[in-house]
Amino acid sequence: MSPFIITIFSLILISGFCGWFFSRNKPVEKPVKAMLFVLYFWVGFFIQLMLIAALYYFGLFKEYF
Repeated sequence: MSPFIITIFSLILISGFCGWFFSRNKPVEKPVKAMLFVLYFWVGFFIQLMLIAALYYFGLFKEYF
């Protein structure tokens, strides 16, 4: 499996955990909790994506990609 696919799956897994973790204890109704999960999922995904892009830009991932 290519490193790119492994990285994307890792981002999705970590973002899913972050979305679940931050939305699980909110005292709101289920549809609102689902929307919060989606919001936290995408925020976590884009933050990780920007971090990986910055690390790649500065040359820390040249041997992997």
